[in-house]
Amino acid sequence: MRKQDSAREEWTLLGERRGLVVFPGTALVLAAVSWTVSGPAHLPWVCLAVLLSPTA
Repeated sequence: MRKQDSAREEWTLLGERRGLVVFPGTALVLAAVSWTVSGPAHLPWVCLAVLLSPTA
């Protein structure tokens, strides 16, 4: 069974210093890999993947 308010706990990470480094770092790595493999066509999917990726 899922924990109540677990999504809220994960999003609070963005308010911390670690979260401010991990979130853009993940975005940059995924964007760089996507750009080298397929060009700019998949960048919107990278943005979605970063938003849905667990950061904790």
